[in-house]
Parts: sequence; C-alpha cells; structure tokens
Amino acid sequence: MGRAHEDFVEAREATRQSIEAVRRIVTDLRPEALDDLGLTAALVALTRSFSHQTDIELQRRMPAELPRLSPEQELVVYRIAQEALTNVARHARAQHAKLALEQVDGELLLTVRDDGEGFGGSPTVESGIRGMRERALLVRGMLSVQSTRGVGTDVCLKLPLDGP
Repeated sequence: MGRAHEDFVEAREATRQSIEAVRRIVTDLRPEALDDLGLTAALVALTRSFSHQTDIELQRRMPAELPRLSPEQELVVYRIAQEALTNVARHARAQHAKLALEQVDGELLLTVRDDGEGFGGSPTVESGIRGMRERALLVRGMLSVQSTRGVGTDVCLKLPLDGP
C-alpha cells in the first residue's frame, strides 16, 4: 500500500500542477482585467504597469467610454497595445511614449508612439509586428507601422466598428 499511496500522491500533485499551468495559459490568452474591468480600465492598468516598470514617460489618452466591441476585438486591441508597449520598452530606447485610443469616422484607432531610435529591419521587432498584423486581421482591422531611425515609431491599429 505504501508504493501505491506514493504513486497516488505524485499523480495528484502532477494533476494539480497541470491544472495550474492551464489556468496560467488561459489567463495569458485573455487577461482577467478585460473581463473584470473592461477595455479602458485594462489599458489603464497596462499603461500604469508599463510606467512603473520602465523609465519611459508615458502619456495616455482614452475616452471615458468606448463603443461596444466584441470580446475578440477587445482582446486584439489590448494585445496589440501590450506588444507595442513591450517593443518600446525592449527596443526603442525612448524617453517618451504615448498611447491613444479614439473613435474616428466609424473606426476605433489605437496609436502607440515613441520617440526612440526607430528601426530599419530588426528581425525581433519584425516578428512582433507580423504577430500584431495577424491579430488585427482576425477582427478585420489594419495595422500600420511607421518608423524613422533617430525619430521613433508609430504603431496604429484601425478597427472598423460597423459590425462583423
């Protein structure tokens, strides 16, 4: 009975660890802040965290209320903002950054701008941009990136608000 009990305890622990790993993966796929607080508050939390973790001065401009978005659209906006800010922190060597979210002519516009060194073809940055573009396409959005060496980078997501 001793060995069987040990095997059972090990199996139970392995199962517990697997469940915890799945919970972390699910949380990473859709941050709790989106469900608990909504997109605006989740972006505020994201930008506050960015400001606390970097020495980059971040200006944030968002409306108090956003148009109704699907859960998929909210997730794409959040993840693109997250990736763009991550790129600023990792690669830009910026002093200042700006995140703006606004509704213009039937589109939701997300802009992340920095005054960093810009880029001209860094493979790491390009793969991140490719991922952001793929996310945008999932919700009929379009991502553009403008970068000038020595001036900085603008990442802009345009998301149509006219329904699927």
